[in-house]
Amino acid sequence: MPAPLKPGDRYEAFTLGTLLGMGTFAWVYRATSEQYPDPIALKISRDPVTDESTALRALREIRILSSLSNAHVVHVYDHGLGQDERWFLVMELLEGHDLGSGHDFDTPLAPHDAIRIVYQACLGLDEAHRGGIVHRDVKPGNIWMQRDGNVKVLDFGLARSWEGDSIVAANATQTHMLVGTPHYAQPEQVRGGKLTPASDVYSLAFMLYELLTGCTPLFADRKVSEVRRELEGQPLLWLGAHLERAPVDLGHYPEGEALPDMLRSLLAACLDKDPKRRPATAGELANRLAWVLPAELGGFGGGHGVVLQERRPGSAFPRRFLLGPGVHRIGLGECCDVELDQDTVGWIFAAVHWDGGDDPPVLVPRRNDGYVRLDGKSVSSPVRLRPGSELSFGGWALTCTGMV
Repeated sequence: MPAPLKPGDRYEAFTLGTLLGMGTFAWVYRATSEQYPDPIALKISRDPVTDESTALRALREIRILSSLSNAHVVHVYDHGLGQDERWFLVMELLEGHDLGSGHDFDTPLAPHDAIRIVYQACLGLDEAHRGGIVHRDVKPGNIWMQRDGNVKVLDFGLARSWEGDSIVAANATQTHMLVGTPHYAQPEQVRGGKLTPASDVYSLAFMLYELLTGCTPLFADRKVSEVRRELEGQPLLWLGAHLERAPVDLGHYPEGEALPDMLRSLLAACLDKDPKRRPATAGELANRLAWVLPAELGGFGGGHGVVLQERRPGSAFPRRFLLGPGVHRIGLGECCDVELDQDTVGWIFAAVHWDGGDDPPVLVPRRNDGYVRLDGKSVSSPVRLRPGSELSFGGWALTCTGMV
């Protein structure tokens, strides 16, 4: 195995600083370059690209991350192949820590804190799921906690298409080889089934259960660290537990007994052995979690809905759309929650993210070609919506009239 590069070394146009992380396939460094005004994160593959599988892994992660624009995934600025034939990614530098190192999983979190973390992770994964991509390695180490409380999903290196995309799906798992981390694996892996967005939902729910109780769902009255130590290096025991052991009811623990029935039943559905009985995507899980906090736990306060009103000159009855907490897509066709017009193909122009709290909702453009405009200005990155905000999408227009 090659040795990591050292702080102060040069790699292409970059001066390397601290080694931020070491994965199976790559290193991540803090780095600087004259091309960028601020420090960046530089991900460099451990080995040169000498075979098809390594090249496809690099192309897969580059393609996925470059296509995602929401505030809950790490953003990619550039990529390339070094003179030593190693691929690299230039990414935003994140301050903070990953959830796995920053939280003692034996200690339950306050419910509203735990749910908000997973809710934001759902928002990060939802855009990928809507694009036909499943992450396949959702775990605390891939959930980044920024200092301002924002959550970002990391490391799409194991992600695959679940709908047959020719590049992303290449080299997809066709055998019983383990994908991802055994602790957060899914029962369908053991059966050799296809991993879908519902597989990521299982891993998210597994993690949320641990945040809420300090125990894993499959081993009653056992702290997370205790089970981790016992099953370390024994992936088959983890996989057998995912397949055969029924999740312990949340009400078994005092922390779980105090939770609303809505949340307990939701987590039970997410941990169902049959992926068809779970919420189908992270976006669906986000929408249901977003109702739990204001409705049941009083975690955020705020209103109950965001009102968007259609602007149609000469129309006596403009439509009004009431958006509750969650993820709501604006565009054409039945794939959209705010359906501006019917379309057999379906086009998503933007999405509105709102956690049900006092903070204004966020408009997340899904197109970066000037088509999405706010108050007359083109937007290509997430922006807050305020009462009176004017939205336009080509020939369609909406006004955010406020909260109710």
